[in-house]
Amino acid sequence: MSKPYLLFKRPNGIYYCQIRLPDGSLTNNKSTGCSSKSEAEKVAMKWAVQGTMPVRVNGKEPEMKSTDFISILNCIRTFEFTDSNINEIISVLKQREYIKSAVISKTVEARPIDEYLLQFWDSERSPYIKEKRLKGQEIHAHYIANNLSYIYKYWIPRLEGKSVGEITRDDVNAIFDDAKVMKYAPKTINQIVCALTLPMKYAFYHKMTENNCYDGIIKCSNRYKKRIVLSLEETQALFDAEWENDSAKLANAVAFYTGMRQGEIAGLRLRDIGDDRIYIRHSWSKYEGLKSTKTEEEREMIIPPLLRDMLLTQAEMNPHGEGDNGFVFFGLLPSQPTDPKNWLKFMRRALKLSGYENPDEVTFHAFRHEWCTNTLSEVGDKRVCMIGSGHKTDSVFAIYSAHVEKEEVLKKIAVATEKMFLPMVESLEKVEYEIRDEDE
Repeated sequence: MSKPYLLFKRPNGIYYCQIRLPDGSLTNNKSTGCSSKSEAEKVAMKWAVQGTMPVRVNGKEPEMKSTDFISILNCIRTFEFTDSNINEIISVLKQREYIKSAVISKTVEARPIDEYLLQFWDSERSPYIKEKRLKGQEIHAHYIANNLSYIYKYWIPRLEGKSVGEITRDDVNAIFDDAKVMKYAPKTINQIVCALTLPMKYAFYHKMTENNCYDGIIKCSNRYKKRIVLSLEETQALFDAEWENDSAKLANAVAFYTGMRQGEIAGLRLRDIGDDRIYIRHSWSKYEGLKSTKTEEEREMIIPPLLRDMLLTQAEMNPHGEGDNGFVFFGLLPSQPTDPKNWLKFMRRALKLSGYENPDEVTFHAFRHEWCTNTLSEVGDKRVCMIGSGHKTDSVFAIYSAHVEKEEVLKKIAVATEKMFLPMVESLEKVEYEIRDEDE
């Protein structure tokens, strides 16, 4: 069997090569740059097998003639290429490192990036979300909505006019040069980045792009800003101050006294107020409505008669006539409670009136931190406190907490919370509740 190349030595001592083409013809002479025949044969065989014969090997070899180049261009303009031809050309250009990637028209890679991203974060049309749900993995509506908002606000304006296959790591990293974006907390910046890199990772693994633009992205350090927690004295001053909205004041008092999450308080219905306790059965989300709690487990909290009566009074003011199913902190529509964001707004206003210097640094969730910190300090048993707060951070704790008698735990928490928090609840003014749900 003949070799796929011919070798001959020129007077200068260098071996030259010609490669046999599929039609039997030979290429032009090409210097191997080798004076050793064995080395020249290695080079020639590599060129023949890989089809990577270079235009020139050293400075002595002449450049391509302009007439040859024009012929190539004319061929490209007029030849009817097949998909296979196009892929071969792209492959050679990538092997020679003239290009990193290329997008062929009318392929999945050529799909407009904005069209792809909007479908990816569409709850009804996304193949990714459908796949997650089919495999029993939960994906929250608010998570989808947040990512969709990031796509609209940050990525579509940046990537407009590009296709899926054109997006590179440079496009992702460019977001870190945006001064407005870099003002956000590290966690938010990383979420903005992930809104793009997650769809692109999915595209890469499903062969919609050749570009891996998600690996190697150095994200912001997730060092969380320490949450500001009010002292008991500052909290007393807060509830002693004049509030613009009495319903909001009560919601904040419930958070302070019980450590409940905002969504759990919003999800309270009349049926959840017992003789001496609150039954925490649901949580409210503006995207998903009434749903299970964060841990998908119900819990109870013993409360004093005063707080129970205030909650019942608030619930009785519900005008929608739903009975036990009516929301305690009702909204303008029977199907939803008031918007919990108003609780924070009115709390910060009262906090400012109390003399607190920076009310905007305090969040509604800070009451939960305050409850956990003070209750743990008073009770001294983390297992007991976590049953009250509903935290389930690891399987080891769950095993230990299973051996604690629930009623005894609730009584311990009741004693501690009454000692620390009841004086402030008792200081809440008796008021006539008004139906107020405006966004002032």
